[in-house]
Amino acid sequence: MSDREVATSCCSTDADPRVARRFDREWGGWDDAEGFPEMVEVSARLLDALRDAPTVRPTVLEIGCGTGGVSVALAEMGASHVRGIDLSPASVDVARRRAAAAGVERRTSFEVGDGSAVGTTTHDWVVADRVLCCDAHLDRMLNALIGAARQRIALSVPESRGWRGLLNRPMWAAENAWDLLHGGCRGYVHDLRRIERRLAGAGYRVTTAGHVDLWHFAVYTQ
Repeated sequence: MSDREVATSCCSTDADPRVARRFDREWGGWDDAEGFPEMVEVSARLLDALRDAPTVRPTVLEIGCGTGGVSVALAEMGASHVRGIDLSPASVDVARRRAAAAGVERRTSFEVGDGSAVGTTTHDWVVADRVLCCDAHLDRMLNALIGAARQRIALSVPESRGWRGLLNRPMWAAENAWDLLHGGCRGYVHDLRRIERRLAGAGYRVTTAGHVDLWHFAVYTQ
């Protein structure tokens, strides 16, 4: 297979209703008095790679925005507008409350929807943090990212190459099997070489890249 797809602990974003149910269970009823969900390290590193937001003041689309950690941070950093899309209504509700608490609700919008069907509206930057691994239909999601971006695509995915790939495949396949037995949903380790070939074919080159544990993050710019 040119695209090694292995079940992981991430979840499919192809409008599978189990995705929304999983994250609705996790974030439904979240008490803002506890603060807001913290950003995981790979998301923080990806955000660090976008620190020129105050200078560029981009419009941003985050596909699979979750509870809005990256989206709200980008708005706080100076993005002119950030639009977040996620399948989970509970996650979107937390994201909206996070934006209001940060005072950036006028420069953010969050909606429930399938990120691979974002329509024809374009944005300066498109962010897909821990999302491509969550969709069985890689080409459809890549088409959405490329079609929605004017200048830059930022993403994080489980590393499929080298020793990290050798660890990711069996470990996340086992985690996925556990999740499915307990009402979870399915995810994939996609071939990163295929992702990068597709982006290169659309005119994107890597400007920043790195790893956090078994995750790869990168920013691609036209």
